[in-house]
Amino acid sequence: MSKMLYGADKEAVWSSKTLAVLDPSLPQRFQHNSHAAMFRALRREAPVHFCPDSPYGPYWSVTRHEDILAVERDHQVFSSENNIIIGDVSPEFDVTRAFATSDPPTHTQERRAVLPSFTRKRLQVLAVGMRQKIRSLLAGLPRDREFDWVEEIASPVTNSMVGELFDLAPEDRSRLPYWCEVLVTTPEPGALVQSWEERQAVVETFRDRLLHLWSDRREDTRRQDVIAALSHSPDTAQMNHNPMRLVGTVALIAGANEAARGALSGSIVAFHQTPGQWSLLEQDRGLIDNAVSEIVRWQSPIIHMRRTTTQETQIGDEVIPEGARVVMWYCSGNRDERVFEDAEDFNILRYNADKHLGYGSGIHRCLGQHVAEMELRLLLEELLDSQMRLELVEPPQRILSNFSANYSKLVVRTVA
Repeated sequence: MSKMLYGADKEAVWSSKTLAVLDPSLPQRFQHNSHAAMFRALRREAPVHFCPDSPYGPYWSVTRHEDILAVERDHQVFSSENNIIIGDVSPEFDVTRAFATSDPPTHTQERRAVLPSFTRKRLQVLAVGMRQKIRSLLAGLPRDREFDWVEEIASPVTNSMVGELFDLAPEDRSRLPYWCEVLVTTPEPGALVQSWEERQAVVETFRDRLLHLWSDRREDTRRQDVIAALSHSPDTAQMNHNPMRLVGTVALIAGANEAARGALSGSIVAFHQTPGQWSLLEQDRGLIDNAVSEIVRWQSPIIHMRRTTTQETQIGDEVIPEGARVVMWYCSGNRDERVFEDAEDFNILRYNADKHLGYGSGIHRCLGQHVAEMELRLLLEELLDSQMRLELVEPPQRILSNFSANYSKLVVRTVA
């Protein structure tokens, strides 16, 4: 298909006339990584943009960093109730619910229930095993042939972390990321699921497995995994009676870690494109924490989040009616030239890299932030220890999604 259809990354494509009829949400733009110029034009010409017609219905786009923060931090006007992705679930199918798709007080209660699984002490324990896992995976990489980084490193690392967070058996560790990705996929040709019926079948399998795990965990108060924490908390102990809320909550937490898979792969793409940045890291490991922030900013593993207005309001110069779908494009806010100098560049010396929107903000700030940062930090440390250098041997293959900036394949090889 032509690059014009997906918005080739050229400024000339995006005239004011083109922007007036633009639907920024086409998943192919993100699969082809051709969306940067479109969002530059929107930030400049129409930072709060209305799309009257799309496969998801009419919606407003918010593209500047400042405006996204304002929306994130006003949960009373910009509600997360029912849905946080651009597409609505058809009413004849089960709707998953979770604290990310709820407003207070439900949000507060459910988030509080899982916090014991994310304490500093527990993450320190998880880090020991995760470092050993990453070290073992890197040691086992082939030195004499090309390999898929997603298959050999990114997926096993995130699957292992999800397995530890939920204390899952090996067979569930590989299935859970797939189940979670399905929940945030709007069915369409070429997507992970292509019909609502196919999606529903996956959701029902997911639900049944979680209910089985719940019944095993609720009687054992020694366990600290996420499902046990939910079953033990007074706020959520009856969640099994509303299994779609259980599905949504588990998927939210596991899916947040799945987003780390995009960052683990995105780091390889970033350092391949800017090898001087890896040299800086080799010279000064004190840059690792800032490099982690810059990777998340540059990659934007979660492309967008959606809110729904509870009343008429205003963003910038635009009046937004009650009940409107408002889409915050994190990938655009993270490249906002008003906040980040040379925003398209990957720069681990960036003084304000930690101002990125990769984890959201306000009451819905990502609960898995510290887990994702730990995975990235450990990966960089172990790569440096191994003295391994990698290079891409073919263009990255990205998934078809306007929500998750993830990779389906990343073919690399080691270099001396």
